[in-house]
Amino acid sequence: MKVPCTLCVIDDIASVVQGVSEHIPWEQYGIEVVGTALDGGEGLQLVQSVRPDIVLTDIRMPNMDGIEMLERLREDSYEGKIVFFSGYNDFSYAQQALKLGAYDYITKPHSDEQIIEVILRAKQAIEAKAMEDLQSLEIRSKLKESLPILRQEFFSLLLHHRTNEDNIRRRWDFLQLDLPLQNLTVLVFEIDQLAEKQTDLSVEEVELIRFSLQNIVEETIAAYAQGVIFRDTLSRFAAIYHHREDLELTRIADKCREHIAAYTKFTVTIGQGRTAAHAGELSEAYQEANLALSYQFYTGGNVVLAYEDVAGREKKLPRYSKDYEQELAVSLRSGNVARAREALNLIFDELSGGPTLPEPMNLVGVYYELASQILRILLEKIPYSDIQPMEQKLRDRSWSTMLPLKELQQLILDLCEEGCRLTERRQRSMTAGMVDQAIAFIQEHLHRDITVADCAKHVHLSPNYFVNVFKRQTGRTFVQFVTQARIEKAKTLLLEGRQVQEIAAEVGYEDRRYFSDVFKKAEGMTPSEYTRKYSP
Repeated sequence: MKVPCTLCVIDDIASVVQGVSEHIPWEQYGIEVVGTALDGGEGLQLVQSVRPDIVLTDIRMPNMDGIEMLERLREDSYEGKIVFFSGYNDFSYAQQALKLGAYDYITKPHSDEQIIEVILRAKQAIEAKAMEDLQSLEIRSKLKESLPILRQEFFSLLLHHRTNEDNIRRRWDFLQLDLPLQNLTVLVFEIDQLAEKQTDLSVEEVELIRFSLQNIVEETIAAYAQGVIFRDTLSRFAAIYHHREDLELTRIADKCREHIAAYTKFTVTIGQGRTAAHAGELSEAYQEANLALSYQFYTGGNVVLAYEDVAGREKKLPRYSKDYEQELAVSLRSGNVARAREALNLIFDELSGGPTLPEPMNLVGVYYELASQILRILLEKIPYSDIQPMEQKLRDRSWSTMLPLKELQQLILDLCEEGCRLTERRQRSMTAGMVDQAIAFIQEHLHRDITVADCAKHVHLSPNYFVNVFKRQTGRTFVQFVTQARIEKAKTLLLEGRQVQEIAAEVGYEDRRYFSDVFKKAEGMTPSEYTRKYSP
């Protein structure tokens, strides 16, 4: 239900008061007369008591005129609309009243229509002001609700871009930040292994983890200093706090790390930049905190890393011996797992085993190139379809997440070992195929004087390599295998009733007696004895 606008009528002429208050149907216009008075003193008390929206009063009255009443009401913080009746001779008074804040004046003699018109305009002005106040209240309410988001955006801007100090101060006051502008320290928190763990968690569970950890940090910092905490990335949040000179450099960061480890199932790694003299330098402090945080690559997590401890480290690109690189390549191509692992560990030691640790991103780049080189070598021996799952594994474990050094090394070791196994398996398969071809060649040419060179040439291998491969696959030397193949064929021919002389020639022996000696040595009986024993 809409509340009516209230009106008080004040005049020292009773008929005027009665005519205005009773004869005009104010209720039709949404206006309610809530009081009348016949002089200025009485009118002042009335207005102070009922606080109407509009006062319609004569400018000249006994005890207190309208000007004095207006002044007294303004001193009393009355904000309603005041409309004066004034005669032609009171024009200067009316002008003075307007300067003092009166809404309007009506010149006598006046009509009801004139009064209604002015009062309705005053009513519209009151309603417009009420609407404006309501909208302003709603805006302030929404602004208050949005302050956390606005602060988050503001601090994100400060951390990523150097900003003018005057602009910072204006925004600082607007966002009602209870934090000094000077001596500010930046902490960047990385939730250890969150990327790997969150695959098994719902979005709600992940958000609860972030909230609980951030809450612990807020409470911990609040015990030592004024500060703000806000989200930086999916797995990181940042804190800015006022650093007191009596606090040790990493005191607050150490406490935050300890409390998270003690009260949750998670750990964090914290990077801390140098203290910024002014809020305008927070972007530099943030970069320093991130650089310090990147050294978790060497630690694996649950540690505080201060910029002062890592500043000035080796910036040039790490390198490793070409001899180790060549040894790794040879081992990969031959499928020798043990030699490949040894060469890779030597490379690892050379890259990160020195007295000073290189900047993590530089080292990660070298490791990435090493992994790519391993893949390229493996592709020389293995079809891409076999290698694709390993390549996908590397992509899935995004390099930008800065895996700890040990995990990154193990990932490359796994790639290397799996590649060697695939290479060796493929080589065994190819070797078996070549030996099968050699055996078929032998079976087809048993009647000839077959040599190692003949077979090696047939399968496109060197004689030395061929004899080794052949013995590894068959378990017998080339000569042993050929002799046994000839004896087996001779046994078949004997049971078919063929003559010994004929058989000897067919299995590559020109001398019948020599054939019989070889057969007896192999079977323990002469060809003739074999025939008599096994013929039907």
